[in-house]
Amino acid sequence: MFVAYNSSTTNPDLLRNIVAPGIADNVSVISAFYRLKSPFALQFTTFHPDTEDQTFLFTSMSPDNIIYCSSSASEVRQYLSGDLHQHDFFELLFVVDGTLYQNIENRRHLYIPGSCCLLNKNVRHTEEYSTDFRVIFFQFSDHFIKEIFSALSMNYFKAERDHKQTQMEQFLQQNLLNPGHTWKNYIDFIPTNDADWTVQNVHSIFEQITRELLSPQFGSSAAITSLFFKLFHLLDQPKYYQTSPVKIGTDSENLLFQKITRLMEKSNGRMSRHELESSLHYSGDYLNKIVKKYTGLAIFDYGMTFCMKRASSLLQYSNMTISEIARQLGFSNRTHFYKVFQNTFSLTPSEYRRVYRTARK
Repeated sequence: MFVAYNSSTTNPDLLRNIVAPGIADNVSVISAFYRLKSPFALQFTTFHPDTEDQTFLFTSMSPDNIIYCSSSASEVRQYLSGDLHQHDFFELLFVVDGTLYQNIENRRHLYIPGSCCLLNKNVRHTEEYSTDFRVIFFQFSDHFIKEIFSALSMNYFKAERDHKQTQMEQFLQQNLLNPGHTWKNYIDFIPTNDADWTVQNVHSIFEQITRELLSPQFGSSAAITSLFFKLFHLLDQPKYYQTSPVKIGTDSENLLFQKITRLMEKSNGRMSRHELESSLHYSGDYLNKIVKKYTGLAIFDYGMTFCMKRASSLLQYSNMTISEIARQLGFSNRTHFYKVFQNTFSLTPSEYRRVYRTARK
């Protein structure tokens, strides 16, 4: 039986799709694209493939809420399909114990206890639910990282002023300067010595962050910032970790994909292949190839993610009728709009609006 609890609401409809395409309170899902609504979130995931009743255990903690859930083996097979997804936040994976296979841009990677992977915002990936593991995901937004770097300006000590930027800091700063969020890169952190020591010390940092989230008080934000600095420093130590930065694709392709993305954003995804050809002066086949490479979707389907994103926003925050929303987004047929929306969110537009409005009460 799927069990979920959210400390900020008791509405079960809001929680039924935590592990499937749908709605969760601190992460909203648009097809294969996730958005983080909090500055950061800490997620603990345990998977035991040989246990039928509680195969999947999940806890998500953020400054806004705490979500707990568990599901059986059959539900894991139903909802965790292994499809690649993307998101608009950075994500640091840390393996506490067991082994985890992660598919990154259709390449399979094995992560052992103590190993980490820092993913940029738009890298397509998914975790394989086939082995026994316990992992932590630390997810953080652009705003959170900007606040972190702002705090670095308080360097009262010579050791701080002499500090050389770590590879993790360089990675984050370079990607913050890229407004299109289209660079496909990540860093693997591989333990170099005693994995048990590494697990214990990195895990200790996450435990301290957890305590601040569970019992927030004056100074908790500063404490979490300090712990993040400590994590930066530990991951950059050669005696503990070997870093392996990976960049996918070419700069010219990234730039073109960035332009396509901006045009899709401006048009709410309702820009045809022919219109993209006219605007960008490339053939439709080549543009489709670029979009396919970076998202796994054809141009039309990629456009629909922006269209559905806008639809979800209008359903949540406007008083427009569903027919008016469908017309504004270029759907001449209300039934077609319903079908696309339900395929994306696993809810009809009216169900989606009701869930969100109930949650805000």
